[in-house]
Amino acid sequence: MNNGDFIKITYEMRIGNDKKLVATNIEALAKENEIFDEEMDYSEMPVIVGTKDLFDEINQSILGKNVGEGEEVEIKSEKAYGEKDAKNIKVHPYSEFQKNKIDPIPGNEVRIGNRKGKILSVSPGRVVVDFNHPWAGKDVFYKYTISSKIEGNADRMKAIIQQHTGKLWTTFDVEESGNEISVSVPEELRFNLEWFNAKFNVVNSARENIKDRTIIMLEKFEPKKEDSIPETQPASSDDSPVQESEDSHNEA
Repeated sequence: MNNGDFIKITYEMRIGNDKKLVATNIEALAKENEIFDEEMDYSEMPVIVGTKDLFDEINQSILGKNVGEGEEVEIKSEKAYGEKDAKNIKVHPYSEFQKNKIDPIPGNEVRIGNRKGKILSVSPGRVVVDFNHPWAGKDVFYKYTISSKIEGNADRMKAIIQQHTGKLWTTFDVEESGNEISVSVPEELRFNLEWFNAKFNVVNSARENIKDRTIIMLEKFEPKKEDSIPETQPASSDDSPVQESEDSHNEA
């Protein structure tokens, strides 16, 4: 494989000396290790060789390999998610959590402003939150196998959409005609704030990695009907704590 190639892989990502499994797109392995998530896309993961979506060590490992081949790559903590930094451990008034009707419990995740952290301790009047990445200070072991190489610009566009929309990628229609690639956005996503943000990344990646093609996003809007457009809440701009549900972290 060469830089710029689109491929699909199966992978398992482990951290620390005990090589604890924290992410995989092998469904049976996820269930076996009790990390299965119904919202996770367990199909083969598309990657673009040489991009920043992967650690440099993984990109270098992929170069020269063929479909069916793979390797386990070790990434030292300082080059993975960094070392733990005491400056990322902050103390917040307990009253902030009371005001937002959050019961701070040690071990729970919380978002304050644009930062996501883990509650370390709770004492009278204060809550200690660790904003270090949960895998900071740990080596990463990334095992992958190249399952296929993606050919054709329409399929490459679908791969980019999959990278940014997860399980929803199968609901998009993509067609190539001449030097244009048309993407039909599914109706249920047209007023979705997550897609609104993802769309920029999809288009930017397509322009960077699919050369000499015009990208056309097709979003059809029917005449407005009563209650047809769901109300959306603006993103919070303050530093109020927000309770976080458990979710998956970026794989690589």
